[in-house]
Amino acid sequence: MITEQNKSVAFLIDPIEDLDFTSDSTLVIANEFQIRGYKLFYFLPQSLIFENDQLYAKGKYFKIDYEGQNITELNSDKVLLENFDIIFIRQIPPFNQQYLTITYLIETLKRTLILNDPKSIRDVTEKLSILNFKDYIPDTMVSSNANEIKDFIERHNVAILKPLYDCAGQGVIKIEYNIQNIKRAIEAIVEEQGYVMLQEYLPNVRDFGDKRVMFLDGEVLGVINRKAKQGEFRVNMIVGGKSYKTSLTREEQKLCNEVGKFLKDENLFLVGIDIIDEKLIEINVTSPTGLVAIRNLYGTDVGKIIVDKIETKLKNCYSAS
Repeated sequence: MITEQNKSVAFLIDPIEDLDFTSDSTLVIANEFQIRGYKLFYFLPQSLIFENDQLYAKGKYFKIDYEGQNITELNSDKVLLENFDIIFIRQIPPFNQQYLTITYLIETLKRTLILNDPKSIRDVTEKLSILNFKDYIPDTMVSSNANEIKDFIERHNVAILKPLYDCAGQGVIKIEYNIQNIKRAIEAIVEEQGYVMLQEYLPNVRDFGDKRVMFLDGEVLGVINRKAKQGEFRVNMIVGGKSYKTSLTREEQKLCNEVGKFLKDENLFLVGIDIIDEKLIEINVTSPTGLVAIRNLYGTDVGKIIVDKIETKLKNCYSAS
């Protein structure tokens, strides 16, 4: 059973110095763990070591001064990951071969609560998983055939083209059929990326933006409206989007009920989905953001809610064993 002396949580993240207190969800969660007396540890994607039937990571313990927006890195260590109560996977895509390998390695841990579940991260890819909800998505194509892609764009006149395994709007382009040498441009993209996703362009995004809905254990935690900066069609905050209060329409609530059941069944704990014009656009399972905006806009103590839920899961795990 967990005691005050041995409570600990490890975060699999990208470089900690890149985390931004004004927007980063990981720091919100880590700060609440620290308030409750947990030791905080982080390790980078390339730092895992499997040997002698054990999974280790090289990383650092750290402390947070959330008000002062400062992170203090403490001692470096090579740690046995099964000794931690919780491992939080918050690595940013691209979801490449290294990311895939990491999920397999972390899945070898049997006594540690891992969020999100590494098998589910593999199974529920952030772009392709929307295909499970065909009644709620815009007209969508996944293809590596340049002619088929060109025909899709011609049919809609303008479309959104996305790489399948990146995040934060990276590589996402709005492509119009009347551009010069469109076939050559598509062929170059396909040669570099292979399969890509095409979606019809929903023009309401220009004036109304999208909605980021955060889910906690299959239930809606909060929702924000994101709007793009002038001259940009992507609403992601990392490319200058701004967030505002909003609510879900009846159709969006119906969609969220369906998605919530799916996420619960897939054992996905913390997830963000994107909705444009009542259409499901993406399901973000690796490192979804939005907690800071929800807290700031609505005054919701999201850190407390999340860690309360995690500690309940921990108690259930220990009771079952």
